[in-house]
Amino acid sequence: MQKAIVIDEVGKPAISINRPIPQAGPSELLLRVTATSLNPADQKTRDEGLFFKQSFQVLGHELAGEVIGIGKEAGPAKFQLGDHIFAQGNFIPGQVLTDSGALQQYAVVNASFAAKVQSAGLTDEEATTIPVCAIASFVALFHSTGMALPIPPASTPASQATSEFLDTAILIIGGGSNCGRFAIQFAKQVGFGRIITTASARNEIELKQLGATHIIDRHAGYEANIQQIRDITGDSLVHVFDTVNNAQEQKLGLAVLSNTKKGCLITLNRIPEVRFSAAEIGPKTAGYEHKMTFGFSALYPEISKLFWERVASWVKEGAMRPLPFSTIQGLEPTTVNKILDRYRDGQGQKVVINVRT
Repeated sequence: MQKAIVIDEVGKPAISINRPIPQAGPSELLLRVTATSLNPADQKTRDEGLFFKQSFQVLGHELAGEVIGIGKEAGPAKFQLGDHIFAQGNFIPGQVLTDSGALQQYAVVNASFAAKVQSAGLTDEEATTIPVCAIASFVALFHSTGMALPIPPASTPASQATSEFLDTAILIIGGGSNCGRFAIQFAKQVGFGRIITTASARNEIELKQLGATHIIDRHAGYEANIQQIRDITGDSLVHVFDTVNNAQEQKLGLAVLSNTKKGCLITLNRIPEVRFSAAEIGPKTAGYEHKMTFGFSALYPEISKLFWERVASWVKEGAMRPLPFSTIQGLEPTTVNKILDRYRDGQGQKVVINVRT
């Protein structure tokens, strides 16, 4: 048996239970979990039953650990016993996350959605900050349900950035968010000449290091933000990724899209049920797309495999860096609930849980 942190009833605090140690299926790896981290989705799972309504779900979608079991179709060409890997839990909305949930001592993951920690030159703790937020931005920018941009190769020297986008701008709303940080880095790899982001001014130095060319102070206000963005892009902006806003707050992303060229706003959150009027966002005479995407490797296996095949190289070469984080020790439900409470209250920062026993 092993210790796990689970949701036993939606709307109630996470609790600790003992549950069986899973076995690796044919395409899976069995891990002795060493580190995991939490995300806003875990808070919404606890409080709202996000993506599922059934009782009992192991929390956590991203994890790192030591390989102690390999399914017959999962290696040994790619992974060997003793390797330390990082991965995203094998989860599809509507299913229950149990054996591949991260907040337990042993978990199984799909070998297609994993990469070696050593190949990336990271610690287990650093690596576990990558999967959820990086995949969310990856799907939003590169999958057909998102912007469908060309996926960067495993190795892209800066001098060989895709020239197709050198005269093109992209706006990333919420660049200081965890997903926003990865989106900026992906936009740089694609080769966008202007990478604009809304963020707090205190994040300007970090976000420019990641690749942003223009920082718009989100605290300046709605009208000021629109004017500042249009001063940079004119009426040419057709790529906007909103990493943070819900429903009605997504108006900014639509308002700054070109009024004469067909643009696209991608979001990670729910879209308003009623479309904004032309008086609110401009005429948009060529139309626009407004789409929500889901950041789950298992939901889009073909494109996700490309991410997991390339992510270690991106990190190793400096094209992607892990998120800033703090660390706590052990699988303790009281501490986990406090972290989730901070996400609920809009104060969440990345926290890695060291699970080593």
